[in-house]
Parts: sequence; structure tokens; C-alpha cells
Amino acid sequence: MQKLSEYEKWAKQFETVQRLFNRLAVKKSGSKHTERVYSRSLMLWHEFSELNPDETIAKWRKEAKADLETALNDWDIKMDLFVNWLCKKKGYRKGVASSIHAAVKSLIKYNCRIRLSIGTPNVGIVESLKPITIEEFKKLDTIATIQQKWIIRGLKDSGMSREDFIELTYGDVKQDLEQGEQYIDLNVIRRKEQVKYETFLGPNSVEALRLYLQIRRNRGETITDATPLTVGEIKPYEKLAVNSVTKMVLRLGERIHIKASPHRLRKMFETYLALEVRHPIILKYWMGHKLKMTDIEARYVIPPEPEQRALYKQAYKRLDITQATVEERVKLLEKFKETLTPEQRELMTNAGVKLRKKKQKQETETNGAGLGTQKIVDEAELVESLKQGWRVVAALPSGSIVIER
Repeated sequence: MQKLSEYEKWAKQFETVQRLFNRLAVKKSGSKHTERVYSRSLMLWHEFSELNPDETIAKWRKEAKADLETALNDWDIKMDLFVNWLCKKKGYRKGVASSIHAAVKSLIKYNCRIRLSIGTPNVGIVESLKPITIEEFKKLDTIATIQQKWIIRGLKDSGMSREDFIELTYGDVKQDLEQGEQYIDLNVIRRKEQVKYETFLGPNSVEALRLYLQIRRNRGETITDATPLTVGEIKPYEKLAVNSVTKMVLRLGERIHIKASPHRLRKMFETYLALEVRHPIILKYWMGHKLKMTDIEARYVIPPEPEQRALYKQAYKRLDITQATVEERVKLLEKFKETLTPEQRELMTNAGVKLRKKKQKQETETNGAGLGTQKIVDEAELVESLKQGWRVVAALPSGSIVIER
């Protein structure tokens, strides 16, 4: 069982908060994430108003019963001052302050028949969250430990929220993993919206997961169906906390000056797959979004798992960090060749490994001015050509490459 935060421990000692959370579990999702957010919000309200949750309800009931119109006016002003305090004294953005304001209103709503019927503040300008780019992700992956690789690759490949990702167990991946599958189907629950859905893990994350599990077995862990896939690095190797995942991703990004977060990794999944998965309902389904029952697509368009897997495989090239350009492959080959000793080169030649193909060139003029010259080269010649200002046009089936000025 996940440990309670200091905010939850404080909030749950009050009867009014217990009632709030119990009713939210019936009326809404009642997720653990919601409880943490509301607990933090109510503690901030207590700091501002000097009223704990029970005292807040008692004060509202008394004043609303005495003179409802006056009470509504006084509390409207008080709540506006609370939002102002959150922004100016605590440094919260307007949108975050608005969410905290809503938590206090919910406390009263679910504890009193007379609600605090005042409007929610304007959230201000909402900035669009940008995804982590493939190049940024490669840099993060380069400096990550095996545990960190599994986490960031898993979030990238599945599009899951951090809260749902840490709930994955070995039983969720066992069948596909033990059968050697490179694409693993996940039947999971979006806890925030209480929705069952499917998503996948691709080769990048599956590779990291296999190695991560092997390391864990080697250090003495017994892996069963109920074992969490993501655990801490200190005995007794308990399931990693939600906030620990966030801190890990943030700090990984800070090391190389990249703004990284679990939410940006989820956005990366959505953005890159949208380039291939043209039907938005399927992508919404893989993201765990609640599909309206009035949508015909929600009931009829989601295909069976084999078709979903095939669609995911086709789209995965957008997320795959092992896909290298021709230039990258040639540069890596040249770097490798530079490390070889004469003896190693001779051994490779004797074994039939060719370090350089036979040159074959072909040049064509694309216009009368002599501009736009193209030629065909092999990979061994490409590095020097790139240095001279040529660029790659296409890679031919024979392995040769078409370049032009």
C-alpha cells in the first residue's frame, strides 16, 4: 500500500475531509491522485484562512443560516483574496490557483446542502504543453541508468500517466514477455477517469524491461505475477512512489538542461503517434481517455487486439529511438573503424568482413548551369562527401546512396 503524504495525513484526520473523499469516490473517480491534490489544497486554505476543514464547514453553516446573501458576498471576497494570495505569496500560476479554489468549494459542496455558489476564477492564459522531441529523448536515454531507461522508455512507448504506470505488475506483461514478443499488449485502467483501455510497450521499452528485470533477479528479488515492474533501488524494493517518478524525470532533464516530465513524455506519445494513427478515436483509446457512449466510434471502431497491435507496430517508427539516419550510421561506422588496430583490420579482412566497398560513382547534371549535381556513392565515401557540402537524397536498395550538392 502506498504511503500517505504529509498533506493526506493532516487532511484525513478531519471528519469533513473523510466525507468529501467518500462522496468523491461515488460521484467522481475518487482517485488517490485527487485525494493528494485536494489534501494539499485544503492545507493551503488552512494556512491562509487559519481555518481547518471542520472549522471551515462550521463557519459556513453558521453564517449561511444567519444571512445567506451576506455570507455569499463575504465568502466570495474571501475566496478571491485566497486566489490572490496563492499567486502573489506562493507563486502559483492562475490556473493552479483556480484548481485549489475549486477544492475548497468541493469541501463545502459535499458537506453542506447550501453550497458556496460563487464562480471559479479565470485560469488566465493556458500554455500548450510541448512534447519531448526524439532528439531530446535520445539525450535523456544516453545518461539514464537501466531503471531510468525502463521508466522513461515505458512512459514514451505506452503514453500512460505516471500514476497508472507504477501500478503495472509482472503479471501484466508476463505472457508476451516470456513468449519473446517485442510488442507487449497492456490491458490497464486509467484510474483518474476509471476507464479500462489498452495500450502497448514497444521494442525500446521491452529491451530495457528485460535487462531491468534480469538485474533485479540477480540482486535477489523474486519476481511473481504481483511484483511491481517499477520499484525503488533500496531494499525492500517497494513500488516506486508517484512523486519519485516525477522527481527522477525532472532531475534527469536538469542534468542536460532539458525540460522533462512524465506529462511531456505522455504528450510525446500522443503527438508522434498522431502522425501515423489517423483515426483520433483509437489514439484516444490508447491514451485512456473516456469515450462518450454516444460516440458510434467508441462502440464500433476500436478493433480487436491483433489489429491494434499491427497498427501500433506500423506507427512505432515515429517513437523508435534506434532508427538512425544514413548519415548517423556512416559516422558510427567511421568512428568504429578508427578504433581498429592493424591486426584487427587484418583479422576482419581474413574473415571476409569488408570495411570498404568498391567505389562506384555516377554523376548527372540536373540543369544547364551545372547546379544540383547528383552522384551515387557507397557508405565508405559518404563521410568525406558530407564534409564537402553534399547532402543525402536517397538510399538505394543496393546499399549505395544518392547525394547532391
